[in-house]
Amino acid sequence: MGAVMHRRSRGLALLVLMLSACAGSAIQPFEPSGRPATTTTAPSTTAGSTRTTTTTSTVTTTTLPPLAPATFESLTGIHTVRNFTRRFGSRGMARWERSVPGVEDIRITSTIDDAEQPALWLAPRGDRDRPLLVILHSWSTPYDQHAGIPFAMFAQENGWAVIAPQFRGVNDHAEAMGSDLAVQDVVDAIDYAIAQDGVDANRVYAVGLSGGGMMALLLASRHPDRVAAVAAWGGVYDLVAFYPQSRAAGSHYAWQIRRVCGGDPTVPGPAQDECLHRSPITYLDAAREQGVPVYIGQGIGDTLLRPSNAANAFNQLADPEDRLSPEEVEQIGRRRVPEHLSGEITIETFFAEGDPAPVFARQSGAVWLVLFRGNHEMVYAPALRWFATDPR
Repeated sequence: MGAVMHRRSRGLALLVLMLSACAGSAIQPFEPSGRPATTTTAPSTTAGSTRTTTTTSTVTTTTLPPLAPATFESLTGIHTVRNFTRRFGSRGMARWERSVPGVEDIRITSTIDDAEQPALWLAPRGDRDRPLLVILHSWSTPYDQHAGIPFAMFAQENGWAVIAPQFRGVNDHAEAMGSDLAVQDVVDAIDYAIAQDGVDANRVYAVGLSGGGMMALLLASRHPDRVAAVAAWGGVYDLVAFYPQSRAAGSHYAWQIRRVCGGDPTVPGPAQDECLHRSPITYLDAAREQGVPVYIGQGIGDTLLRPSNAANAFNQLADPEDRLSPEEVEQIGRRRVPEHLSGEITIETFFAEGDPAPVFARQSGAVWLVLFRGNHEMVYAPALRWFATDPR
């Protein structure tokens, strides 16, 4: 891998308390609704743990306990990005340093073009190798995006390592937006992290919202050997389909896509080919074939990216018998759960008390789909609870 240069962030010697939200009682384990239920336990395939199945008249939920203890006190009172920071685009090291003492601002050299990309690094803590959490920035905000801080707070609480790489920054130029360079930036960052002492190379978990969700899907499908699991929140699945949605809404995402891909991607030709080359839809079959665990979450009221985006990504990863029908996908795209599917939650969603309510959830093999009450949003606890079970 290319050379790595460290640059400690200013003020790392200053020890401060975490956000006030870290205080108070810990988030409680996810529980189904309060309807009468029966619970049975049986030995799990994981040594030293049990699998709990809870059944109500309409819901059956299976809970897999973590392989190693994980605590969530740092997330008390923190549920979504909007709950934590008012703007998705808020960024800067000052809040990172206050919230995650010891975080480092480093530079990693691309193994493709030798360009230096910034990244945030938090070393693991403990007497054994710890998981690596890869925090992927969104479409319009670089690596120091404040939306990633709660993930790092959880990681610090539990001794996990963190890498939050820049992958060519905002998706408004050709080097970004799912390019080969951008994908390799994330791989280079992972390779840097797992080369450090105390990092478990077999437990690399990636999570992101929007453009970060898109990168999570690209990582799972283009480099399935680098990750144990990924979580994609409102992640763009197909740039070709996203273009007309954005154009109809008068969104700047449309001209960014057109500029990066070289034209209207809905017209067959070089621009369409370029957009497909950058889109998860082109590669997700590989993630399914390799059995990479993928958690897909999206708000049913998402006005930026139609929820059919999540449904289509799920369908590509799911077994044929579990896929949503074209009619069901179409209704979900209109921000409605089909009536016959409404309330279908037959799996553990890993949502915690106080999180937005799931309205539909389905699992097929290694892929989870959870639609919840919300807009273009990310919920912190579910991905971390899911990662803690080691869903490989």
